[in-house]
Amino acid sequence: MMKFDRIFPMNDCSSCVLYPLISEVSSSPLVELITYAEVEEVKGSVGNFQVKIRRKQTYVDWDKCIGCGACVDACPPRAVTEDEFNEGLTKRKAMYIASPYAIPRKAVHDPKSCVNCGKKTLGTRRFLRGGKEYLAPCEKACPTGAINRSLEWNPEGEIVEVNVGAIVVAVGYEVMKKQNFKEYLPHSPNVITALQFERILSPTGPTAGKVLRPSDMKKPETVSFISCVGSRDVRYHTYCSKVCCMYMLKQARLIKERNPEIDVYIHMIDVRAPGKDLEEYYTQSRQMGIKIIRGKVGGIEELPDGRLRVLGFDADIGTPVEVEADLVVLATAIELSEDARKLAKNLGISVDTSGFLKEDHPKLRSVESWLDGIFIAGCCQGPKDISETVSQAKAAAAGAAAILGRDFIQLEPFLATVDEKLCTGCGICASACPYEAISVNGRAEVDTRRCKGCGICSSVCPANAVDLAGFTREQILSQLEAIL
Repeated sequence: MMKFDRIFPMNDCSSCVLYPLISEVSSSPLVELITYAEVEEVKGSVGNFQVKIRRKQTYVDWDKCIGCGACVDACPPRAVTEDEFNEGLTKRKAMYIASPYAIPRKAVHDPKSCVNCGKKTLGTRRFLRGGKEYLAPCEKACPTGAINRSLEWNPEGEIVEVNVGAIVVAVGYEVMKKQNFKEYLPHSPNVITALQFERILSPTGPTAGKVLRPSDMKKPETVSFISCVGSRDVRYHTYCSKVCCMYMLKQARLIKERNPEIDVYIHMIDVRAPGKDLEEYYTQSRQMGIKIIRGKVGGIEELPDGRLRVLGFDADIGTPVEVEADLVVLATAIELSEDARKLAKNLGISVDTSGFLKEDHPKLRSVESWLDGIFIAGCCQGPKDISETVSQAKAAAAGAAAILGRDFIQLEPFLATVDEKLCTGCGICASACPYEAISVNGRAEVDTRRCKGCGICSSVCPANAVDLAGFTREQILSQLEAIL
């Protein structure tokens, strides 16, 4: 959200909405903020999770760093790589601060893009004549001595272990890269993703909010948007990414507000504007002169003068259409990142057929995972807008708070057990289990964190090797005899 300029439907300032909340969290004595880190391992169960977190190496003493940016200014311009915050539209130096809104505002050193200034490498001391130690430009510039390149920093960072009662997974999403779509000329600098265009529209972005095309920093005469790039497509993702129609309308409106003379076209399969104020937002957008073409786009051609020809289809009149544009914006699909998939594996929670984190029940337990005590919220659970994300996050936080507010937790004792002597390792129980609680390693093994005691595994086992605690055959027969 911090990468956005405005958010629909009120076109509020994104950072004005979010930054005070982040500041409040970072300054709260009740919150321990661990940034620039990733979860390595999770053990335990609800009420007593042991979480192993890896703090990535920053090569900067954050206790001393004041975030002044002097080291960034001193870092030579040849030590550059793509700026992740600006979606690769600009370059950043080897010494950098992650974003204008970074909390905590601390510098990070990237050894992969560092050129060592030709003299000094990490973990070594270099002395000039007379025994005076040579300092790299970043070291010289730092007023607090937070940078010491002579230290032998551990590139693996450090491991932090914490015990927690509940976990909320809210790791967001990523958008598909334009390189996946050869028909849309991904090599052209004037074909960009909608997230890249958000950075262009932002005052903190590469163009300071001016609508300019990346190739020559000139104002485009025509901008064309293409929807459902990777969404609603059997080749990539069959699901709808839900927010694309609305954010394309928002971006088109911002163009018209700042540069009314620019022609704006939006190619949509159809317009999806479900929710409060969204249909009105769409109607107002059309009244501003934004041209909506209902139909799919087959590809983009590059013209001799460098402009782009969008080859589309107008379903309303039933004919092909061609739009010559200076800038093309692709609304690429929302999907779960590979890092989020690894995190899900570490946590032991499942991914659904669409590739998002799977909730326990889509209607009744939409923020709970299959594992008690682990909640999910936001776009990692599926595409949704900011309002839905906030509502889901509050529900997840309330669920976690309910667990932490108890003195003890009641657990069901009726779990599946496997008799290893009888088990043949056929795997039928594992296939039948709706909670993926059974794995087969020679013999069936039950993950007690996942098992819900439904008994399906017991009913399908051909060797009668699986029983439900409290409901063994002997116990059931004894109950029947008592009744009869």
